[in-house]
Amino acid sequence: MTSVVDRIAGPPAAGTADAIAVGAASGSAAPSSPATAAPAGSERELRLDLFRGLALWMIFIDHLPPNLLTWLTIRNYGFSDATEIFIFISGYTAAFVYGRAMRDSGFVVAAARILRRAWQIYVAHIFLFTIFLAEISYVATSFENPLYSEEMGIMDFLKQPDVTIVEALLLRFRPVNMDVLPLYIVLMLFLPLILWLMKWRADATLALSVVLYAVTWQYDLNLTSYPNGVWVFNPLAWQLLLCSAPGARRAAPNEWRGF
Repeated sequence: MTSVVDRIAGPPAAGTADAIAVGAASGSAAPSSPATAAPAGSERELRLDLFRGLALWMIFIDHLPPNLLTWLTIRNYGFSDATEIFIFISGYTAAFVYGRAMRDSGFVVAAARILRRAWQIYVAHIFLFTIFLAEISYVATSFENPLYSEEMGIMDFLKQPDVTIVEALLLRFRPVNMDVLPLYIVLMLFLPLILWLMKWRADATLALSVVLYAVTWQYDLNLTSYPNGVWVFNPLAWQLLLCSAPGARRAAPNEWRGF
């Protein structure tokens, strides 16, 4: 099971730096010294895949009606649930991929790749949004039960489709259970700045992230949603996980020296 940050967008150029970036994108750690030689660049980092896959399964189980499996997920025993794990691992993987690209190819190249990936995620979100609307509209019409549309949060679309489509393109209108990709898109848009600041001074970057998190809670800062309310996953708060992930990646021994 893969995530949206498993590969660097765009074909690699010939050269050592891009070869390293491609190796990182496939999930393997590029060698930092002869004593710590890594596997071939085509191999994946299976540890990240394992825990990311477990997190996705737990997210799916947590959305099922209560049963025996729902008691086995970590939301019943920890201070967070699998969503936090998934975002952290995705941020770790993004730092693994694009951090090396920024170090070896420069800020402009890395930022272009990150923004291209954010655009691909955005297109995927709009595509899924369209399929979601079609499915719920078909079910509601087939069973002649408007409660389906109301339960899934698309009643406003059926009333004002022209306005709602524009709001959906702006990521302000999101039906039920379609909040994660918009969150990730916003976080990816800020990733070039985060990685650049981490490269400049990691401790100061993490401190600024913590301050933003505290201010967000203190003053209830959030992005607005359509037709009312705010984002369920507040990017101004969840950015702390994305900033913590590059910090953890940077602290990993013998794997990311020099960044």
